[in-house]
Amino acid sequence: MSIDEQPGESARTFGAFAVIIGLLIAGLGFLTDGVPVRGYCFAGLLVFVGAAVRVEAAIRCRPGAVEADQRS
Repeated sequence: MSIDEQPGESARTFGAFAVIIGLLIAGLGFLTDGVPVRGYCFAGLLVFVGAAVRVEAAIRCRPGAVEADQRS
């Protein structure tokens, strides 16, 4: 991790990629009608996990929380 990188930035990036990929799978499945039900379950799981990771990173790495942890 570089000095310039904020804590939790990699988790937020991973969560964003997971959400985008899940939405792309679902969108392409609706357009082409070629994705089985398991594909939609996987896409939904990716979106759910991606959103959960982003929320968790946002809660853990609030700007005020990092400064309070450093003071302790």
